[in-house]
Amino acid sequence: MPIAWLTDVFLPQLEFPALVFAVALPLEFLLPASRDRSYRALGFNLVAAFIYLFMTTLLEPLFAQVLEPARSRLGLMIPVRFPDGVIGSLGQGLAFFLVYDFFYYWWHRGQHRMRWLWVQHRFHHQERWLNVTTVHRVHFTEDLFRIFAILLPMALLFDFKPVTVGWVWTILTLWGYWIHANVRVRLGLVGKWISGPQFHRFHHTPEHMNRNFSAFFPLWDRVFGTYHHPEPNAFPQYTGLRVESDGNTLRDAVAYPFIEWAKALRRVAGRQRGAARR
Repeated sequence: MPIAWLTDVFLPQLEFPALVFAVALPLEFLLPASRDRSYRALGFNLVAAFIYLFMTTLLEPLFAQVLEPARSRLGLMIPVRFPDGVIGSLGQGLAFFLVYDFFYYWWHRGQHRMRWLWVQHRFHHQERWLNVTTVHRVHFTEDLFRIFAILLPMALLFDFKPVTVGWVWTILTLWGYWIHANVRVRLGLVGKWISGPQFHRFHHTPEHMNRNFSAFFPLWDRVFGTYHHPEPNAFPQYTGLRVESDGNTLRDAVAYPFIEWAKALRRVAGRQRGAARR
């Protein structure tokens, strides 16, 4: 692998999450939703984040090769336009992420309902000490699947004008870190429409794992019947799956989905051979 790629392409990808972690982790220590934590698990999450960021950066050219030709040849590309400036850029960003969240809602819900997607998403939900680093505790193949479930249909249907005020995009980019943070923040009635750490924390509990799928706007959970509104002072202490493994192994972080998909393919092949013999 060329050294230039590591220094010029990959290492810059680490700067933003490193800065976020440096700010958020002390805040989690000062204002925790749960004081239960594991520094060993935190260290593992940092390794998992490195793997995820490395692989997604490596695969990024492939993402572009899929999206751009399809968009130019097949897209309806309904224009969504707001004026330049702070207000226009805020509206443009909110419009983009409202549409994004609609597709993300159904993709995320599908990950919980379809076994072949769940084996990929399970690693994220094995997190027993939900915190800001959990945002990158994701199997790298999820981004590849999201191209077809979210980005490709959005690219085919809509042509969004770029946001012209940089800090608007930065705030929206921070959202994944925000909703996973182990901080005791209550949004009250605003939380019915804007997601936050308390809203998403319930999604990571065994009891409410099939609720609160939205990333940005609980609107979609409210519309499609999967919304759970937290009680004012409710911050679940237990997150993760009720299974023995906490998923903190490289096998879970890298190999598990491939192992399970291979098993499923062998079962299908076995059934087909059995049907052919009959």
